[in-house]
Amino acid sequence: MAEPPRPTGTVHPTSWQSIGVAVVVGAGLGWSLFTALDRFTGDVPQVPLAVTAVIAVLAGVVCVQAVLTHRTIQVRRLPIPVRRAVALVAFGKACLLGGTVLVGGYAAVATFLARRLELNLPRELLLGPVVAILASAALAVAGAFLERSCRIPGPPKEDATPPTIPGSPDRAD
Repeated sequence: MAEPPRPTGTVHPTSWQSIGVAVVVGAGLGWSLFTALDRFTGDVPQVPLAVTAVIAVLAGVVCVQAVLTHRTIQVRRLPIPVRRAVALVAFGKACLLGGTVLVGGYAAVATFLARRLELNLPRELLLGPVVAILASAALAVAGAFLERSCRIPGPPKEDATPPTIPGSPDRAD
């Protein structure tokens, strides 16, 4: 009896729908948390800049890893171990979705605090969420770049690969 063909796995890029859902979930969680804290304690907490610094450092680390991965796979066209490639794709996707959840959450917090500025709250309270939005967006962009850097490149344009092979320059895949 013939052995059935093994399925070839493919990893698709993170969809815009997933990113949109992550932003909406983050916004809902951020708004709910600050509304609950405001109602139960009567105090508006300040977003700590230390957390924002950690997010910014993580974004920098992911960005460096994305550049190194891009050079290895896309520019030099060197193979990397499969486990490492899978880990990098998973890390990129996690950073992309985590960053977008944080952008949504901090945007909701900034909106919540902006509505409270008319109640004579100090404007410095709004600085933390705005900086956190920027750091979270940097994390999401770095994660997207890392995810994209892990794609297997097609053959070079000057390659003599027949157009019948998938990924060749003349074939519309």
